[in-house]
Amino acid sequence: MGVAGLGTATTGAIYFGTDLLKSKKTVSELIKDFKKDKRLISAKEGSDPKWKAAWKHYRESNKTRNKDEWIVQGWSKVDGDIEDADAPKDFIDKCKSKSSQKIVDEKDPLFSQVVSYCTRDTLVSDLIEEYGNGKKLLVKGSDFANDKDWKAVWDLYKKDNDSASKDRWEVGKTDWSSKKSETTVPAEFAEECLKKAHVPEYRTENLSYTDVLKYCTK
Repeated sequence: MGVAGLGTATTGAIYFGTDLLKSKKTVSELIKDFKKDKRLISAKEGSDPKWKAAWKHYRESNKTRNKDEWIVQGWSKVDGDIEDADAPKDFIDKCKSKSSQKIVDEKDPLFSQVVSYCTRDTLVSDLIEEYGNGKKLLVKGSDFANDKDWKAVWDLYKKDNDSASKDRWEVGKTDWSSKKSETTVPAEFAEECLKKAHVPEYRTENLSYTDVLKYCTK
């Protein structure tokens, strides 16, 4: 072998060796790194709406196959429209096991499969849990209107919107001047908090997150 050939062989060996030495991560870890807008579905029951939607998507994606991609127990080929159904336990188990497998990087086909079949949108509530420095979303209990924590954020919201003819969340609809005079917490405000906490969001700099953190937590 000539010098040039030896050099090529050596270079190839280096690249091959480098690939072997690449550290691997679990699919779930890579999702955190590369798909911040997604979260693995954590619900335990197949009747959960998120699992039902994931299972429907899986069946639609495998509709033209004689055998489905993951060989899930409970899968059967359907010629017509795919109906809503509870996700079978084997599908949920496969999502869990495959998300725990270690792969080299996000280019591995398994990464795309798990993202497609086993995740949901990241929500404002997720960001509060992860980046809210211990703050908790307020719960609309039976006496929320007089709850001190609810009243504290309601007072803050009124203060921040005091000079406006219409409040940011339009809690006051067409009569904000009247609504902001209320000392008890209006149902519209609490319901807006609950709704906005479940909006898809993965960026902590956006108002959809910072507003809920400010006005809907304790």
